[in-house]
Amino acid sequence: MLTSRPVRILAATGLVLTLGLAGCKHENDDKVVGDSTTATPEAALAGAHWLEGQLRDGVLYNEQYKTDDYSTTVDLAYAVRAVDPSSKALSAIATALAGGIDAYAKPGKDVYSGSLAKLVSFAEDQGQDPRAFGGQDLVAQLEARTADGGATAGRISDKSSYGDYANSFGQAWAVRGLTLAGSKEATAARDFLLEQQCSEGFFRLYFAAPNAADQTCDSAGAKPEPVDTTALAYVLLHDLAEHDDKLATALDRGIDYIKGQQAADGSFSGGSGDAIVPNSNSTGLAGWALHLAGEDAAAAKAATWVRQHQVGACDGPMAKDAGAIAFDDAAMSGAAKGVTKKAAYQWRLSTAQSLPSLLAVPTDAAEAPCPDAS
Repeated sequence: MLTSRPVRILAATGLVLTLGLAGCKHENDDKVVGDSTTATPEAALAGAHWLEGQLRDGVLYNEQYKTDDYSTTVDLAYAVRAVDPSSKALSAIATALAGGIDAYAKPGKDVYSGSLAKLVSFAEDQGQDPRAFGGQDLVAQLEARTADGGATAGRISDKSSYGDYANSFGQAWAVRGLTLAGSKEATAARDFLLEQQCSEGFFRLYFAAPNAADQTCDSAGAKPEPVDTTALAYVLLHDLAEHDDKLATALDRGIDYIKGQQAADGSFSGGSGDAIVPNSNSTGLAGWALHLAGEDAAAAKAATWVRQHQVGACDGPMAKDAGAIAFDDAAMSGAAKGVTKKAAYQWRLSTAQSLPSLLAVPTDAAEAPCPDAS
């Protein structure tokens, strides 16, 4: 039974199912987003081009902290694949991620379950074997970080001297990766993720304490949260819900929650405490999910807001950053000197998470005005 909303599988122009290798196909690879004859919006292609230009040997490098940023590189890969499935950058990214497993997911004696989950999903969607990706069995390693029984059955966790920071973002990636890999842990991982959905329809970000007898969202009396977690869960899992009624029902409830959080100008707010503001990350993820769910009007409004925060053809220092998407109004107005080393991480993540929402952008949506360099 299919999910009640029109599921749009991103095969020719989107996220799920394949990331590049034609030799490995899932059963729904022949489906496309909407009308396959519709050209990809120029705004989306410009963003993909900017992201590709940020890579260094297939990986993003954080010049401020002098380290490779593998996590945002995965986000970038999915965003670029959504817009330009033939991108040559995807092969280079796969090589870089395969060589960076230990640095990213297993530095020293630590093991980060969310990072493993992203790598398992990436390998599967790239058409590679996650049980031999970079010479390692990532599925077995992720299964080892997935609880086997009791109230926490299916819950992922980190092994780290810094503490356990596993959350529903990583859980959603784990559900995708373990399901596509045919893992025996997949159903439990899915069930635990669904326990993080509150009656209002949103998925909470943070889990209960590991020793809590009740691990569900409603038991904790969680307050409604920004849409980011709920939107990511839909983006990653909507195709899996085609043959999973339980998951389909949960994701439909999530979309209803997302629709209810949209502001009149099309934006969505995210953050915490006093820092909850309209931003491209939240608006982009929500818009992407709405587009995939066939909620065209709401998706177009979100895409229009994102487009209003995308750098256009500016002169001066911003010329090299055409296509990049600012986090919010303040980031855009403060970028007259271009994207600096200090600000690069925010711009890259904002662009990666919001770019696919531009697949729904109306043709008359305006880009951001160029910031005043005077």
